[in-house]
Amino acid sequence: MARLCLCVCICMSVWVHTSLGLPPQHRGWLRLWEEGEGCGECDQNLCPRVPDKCSAGWVQDNCGCCEQCANVEGQQCDPDGAQKFYGRCGDGLVCQRKIPKRGRRAQPEPTCVCQDQGSVCGSDGWTYPNVCQLREAASRSNTTLKFTRRGPCFSVPRILRGPKDLSNYTGVDIVFTCEVSAYPLPNLNWKKKGSDNYLPGDDPHVSVQARGGPQRYTVSTWLQIQGLHVSDAGVYSCVSHNALGETSASAQLTVLRKVVEVMKGHVEEEKEPFDNLEEGSGDGQLASGDYLALI
Repeated sequence: MARLCLCVCICMSVWVHTSLGLPPQHRGWLRLWEEGEGCGECDQNLCPRVPDKCSAGWVQDNCGCCEQCANVEGQQCDPDGAQKFYGRCGDGLVCQRKIPKRGRRAQPEPTCVCQDQGSVCGSDGWTYPNVCQLREAASRSNTTLKFTRRGPCFSVPRILRGPKDLSNYTGVDIVFTCEVSAYPLPNLNWKKKGSDNYLPGDDPHVSVQARGGPQRYTVSTWLQIQGLHVSDAGVYSCVSHNALGETSASAQLTVLRKVVEVMKGHVEEEKEPFDNLEEGSGDGQLASGDYLALI
């Protein structure tokens, strides 16, 4: 009977590890199960393998015997530092419970928060929300990424999320989106290939919106076309520029035209694609200088 119970426990432990696919230091209830009632004598040969790279560094387990990956920013943690359930925060992080906004409940569990707040510039030219996230990025990419200065990096606009190719039917509404990061903050505009004018111009069924965010030093914009016409097909570009330079990303809009025929007492719909491309580009490829956004 004892052997049967032991086999069941081992099988369940293996199944949980493989099914969750996460390291044990990030699964509180599983950590309690593995550590058991007490610590006992420390035998580091029995310690679970720790990854070579931990984004927030390493910490000792509750028994002070084995090393574990520390919890990263935004991850749930134990506020008393006892590491009995969620675990300890890494270097430069403190375990805090967020102060709720008026009329809202406090979060049930505290999370790791970076002690050194404020944007920083990395040696890769990217701006990070704080130095803790810069360290995490360096650990993930396994590079020599370093802190260069406080505050955002001065840079030409960078497309974080460019517009995607779209295909839809006449009469339907579509939306292109674009998100750009830069400092100084960039201006964002939309153009249609073949025209030098910025959209929307005087076209009442085309509208453009823009706002700051979702992150600091980023700007997002949307191009909406209501009630597609066949003439709307073509290549649209999100153009971003600041004092340091200009960047653009393009995507193609294909309009499917509905052809309605009345045959033998019933209506049949036939959908035909229509691309408003340059003459001589019948293969559907974009002209030189344009490119499709990669998300």
